[in-house]
Amino acid sequence: MTDKLARWQGVIPDDDLAAYRKGSFGRRIGLGARPALLNIDTTHMFVDPSYDMCGREMPEFFAAVTRVTEVFRSLDLPIYYSRRDDRSHPAYRGIWNLKLGNATEFQYVADPRADQWPEAYGPRQQDRIVLKNKPSAFFATPLESFLRYDGVDSLVVIGVSTSGCVRAAVTDAFSHNFRVTVIEEAVGDRSPAAHTANLFDMDMKFADVEPIDAVLAELETRFGQRRAAE
Repeated sequence: MTDKLARWQGVIPDDDLAAYRKGSFGRRIGLGARPALLNIDTTHMFVDPSYDMCGREMPEFFAAVTRVTEVFRSLDLPIYYSRRDDRSHPAYRGIWNLKLGNATEFQYVADPRADQWPEAYGPRQQDRIVLKNKPSAFFATPLESFLRYDGVDSLVVIGVSTSGCVRAAVTDAFSHNFRVTVIEEAVGDRSPAAHTANLFDMDMKFADVEPIDAVLAELETRFGQRRAAE
């Protein structure tokens, strides 16, 4: 049993682990030569419980997102943010009009605060912001083009929700042949069950799901030394 599979023992049923082991899933991809941070949808709409789309307070998640952002800034590594685009017109919302019961309410379509980020980790002028109207930050956006221009070969992914927009972006990043690392403490979901199931499946198929301390230590070791030498 690989280390990745062993890590999930006691969380995922043994029969399920055996099926993934049979298919030889779960090898570690690792970070490449130039990682970027991709912060997915951590605006007030999804992290502030006063908004209906935020299921609960997540102080540990909030602290992890802030910590990861600070390390990327200190290492002068690129940071990308994704958030919803304009939802004021029914055509912009598309099939969300059919799936969401609040798709025409003020919070969802017109609240100017909803799509802003908390000050603790919000984007700076030099960061990149990608606007989207569907779950994946890659779908019908210039994100891949931006990343290729920036020489990025790896994405460290944080944000919400694990089972929705995070998973969609991770799958598309994998499809575009980026190395992907998901920081487990820095992604969140309104459903703990969906969160765990999707972390496991991404770890097996499309990404490395890693603890925050390990990822930040590797980044600081590799890229902190490089910056000090410049």
